[in-house]
Amino acid sequence: MSTIDPFELSQSFPAAPKYLILLYLYEREHEAVMGTRLSKQLGVSTSAVTQSLGRLLKRGLVEHDTARTYRLSPDGLDLSRLVIRRHYLLERLLVDELGVAWDVADEEAEHLQLSLTARMEAIISERLGHPTTCPHGNPFPGSPREQEILAAPSLTTLQPGATGALVRVTEQGEMVPGLLTYCVELGMRIGAAVRILAVARDVVEVELNGEHVRIPWDIARHLCINAA
Repeated sequence: MSTIDPFELSQSFPAAPKYLILLYLYEREHEAVMGTRLSKQLGVSTSAVTQSLGRLLKRGLVEHDTARTYRLSPDGLDLSRLVIRRHYLLERLLVDELGVAWDVADEEAEHLQLSLTARMEAIISERLGHPTTCPHGNPFPGSPREQEILAAPSLTTLQPGATGALVRVTEQGEMVPGLLTYCVELGMRIGAAVRILAVARDVVEVELNGEHVRIPWDIARHLCINAA
C-alpha cells in the first residue's frame, strides 16, 4: 500500500488527485489513457497535462509506455483507490444521512475527500453499514460486485422492450456538466424501473417509473441497467 498521504500530495501538487482518479477510472473501464484525452476531459492544454503527468512520473505514481499512453504505478493505483473510496463514502454520507442531492453531494465530496482520515473513514463506513457503491451506483474499488456492475449495459446499447433497474450512472457521466442535475430533476434513482421504448441517434425513449421520458443520447449512454 502507498505511504503517500493524499492531503500532503495535494498541498504541493493540487491537481494530482484529480489526475490519479481519472487514470484509475479509465483503466477500470479498460480504456487507453492518453494526454490528449486527459486534456479534453480536464479542459486544460495538452502542455499542462504533459507537465502534470511528468510530475506524477517523477513521484513514481504513473508509468509511461511506448504507445504514448499512461498507466498507474502500484503506488499510484493504491493512492487513487484510497481517494475514490473516500469520495464515494462521503457522497453516501451526504446523500443517505443528510439528504443532499446527487449533484451537490458529488461536488462537496470532492472538497472533503482529501481531508478525511483513516479513522474517520472507518467510523463513517461503520455508520453507513459498509456501503459498496456510491449513490450513483459506481462500485467501490475491489467490492464484490464491481465487475458485474461495470458490465451493466447502457441504455443506448439496448433494444426496445428491454427492461431492468437502473444500477449505475457512469463516472464519466458524472463529469458531464449538468448530467447529475438532470438526473435529480428527473427523479432518477438507483433501482428505478426502466423499460426501453425506442432508441434513435439523438434520443432514447424510456418508461421510467411508469412515465414516458425522452432522454438525450449523450446522457442515456451513461445510464446503465441490469437488463433482463
